[in-house]
Amino acid sequence: MEQWKKQWTPLLPERVAEILERLPDDAPLLEIRLRCDRPLELVFDGSDRIVYGNNKAPIVEENELKALLRRLTGYSAFAWENERKSGFITVGGCRVGLSGRMIRTEDGVLGFSTVSGVCIRIVREVKDCAKPLLPYLLCGGRFRSVLLVSPPGCGKTTLLRDMIRIASDGLYGAVPCRVGVADERFELSGDANGAIAFDLGTRTDVISGISKSDAAVRIVSTLSPGILAMDELNDANDAKAVSEARGKGVAVFATAHGADGKDLRLRPAIGALLDAHVFERIALLEGVGRLTSVTDGDGLRVDAVSQ
Repeated sequence: MEQWKKQWTPLLPERVAEILERLPDDAPLLEIRLRCDRPLELVFDGSDRIVYGNNKAPIVEENELKALLRRLTGYSAFAWENERKSGFITVGGCRVGLSGRMIRTEDGVLGFSTVSGVCIRIVREVKDCAKPLLPYLLCGGRFRSVLLVSPPGCGKTTLLRDMIRIASDGLYGAVPCRVGVADERFELSGDANGAIAFDLGTRTDVISGISKSDAAVRIVSTLSPGILAMDELNDANDAKAVSEARGKGVAVFATAHGADGKDLRLRPAIGALLDAHVFERIALLEGVGRLTSVTDGDGLRVDAVSQ
């Protein structure tokens, strides 16, 4: 049985678990979307499927959704309060997005008063999916700094995780290197309890549970990495942490949402990094291990180089 089935079928409502059990183990499932009193949506690589109950009845009822949320937060009222504020739950490296009614508390913090839907993003380890990118990144066995770019759901995090493993273990012509991972949402390491559930290599250190920018500063200052890895650059704090790491001679592996470089330049913080040539390579993706193009810091297309 696929690992994601073992992970999720005990947590999900019974009818949903039965539907997932019937899927082939190799089904390219990307997301499970449950909406209160509505049909189930299964999102695959390149397609989606709407699943109804008997007589087009909804698959998930309100009481089942509430029970699911209690299980996802370990029946902890404190954990649930934090998750309501963040807008997502992280379970075993999988991000569970929340939808519903939001309110602003007296102290100005936004949170959910009612959750009416969840989106579970399935995480898989795909070892060696980063191999096609290596000829663009390695120079004398050393990694260039790279920004992985794609719309959501195209495998950036999966690819980044495999790059960390390859760099840390020194595989396929790479010189072994210490890698520091700023893992705010536990999606790269796969465990919210301080352990590393996914294979990130033997020379990898992770700081998780705090903002990426704060984790990055601590990693560079205290763990002497050769490479800093950060998922989903968003704001000026992330950009500053990346710039400071590069200024101290640390290579950076990072990801960002976007269809191309033009999209990235609409975001001032990321655009400033591109203008400063912080990244030596920009890799556009259309799926896990599937490259659209690779450009240099000037936006010029580069060819693969055999090592």
